[in-house]
Amino acid sequence: MAENDINLEFDSQTGEYYIIWRPVVISTGKTKDEALEDLREAAHFGVDSLIDLKLANIKKED
Repeated sequence: MAENDINLEFDSQTGEYYIIWRPVVISTGKTKDEALEDLREAAHFGVDSLIDLKLANIKKED
């Protein structure tokens, strides 16, 4: 697995797919599509959080 690869794996015990974005597991789902949508939601949450922090800092400076 190369650096920054996104790999889809399947866990037969839970019956869920999961995403490994080296070196962290960041999403899961019963299907590959569901696991990728979970990844999308996590990414959107991360971006939204960073934007909110930046906006809060701008307001503090004004």
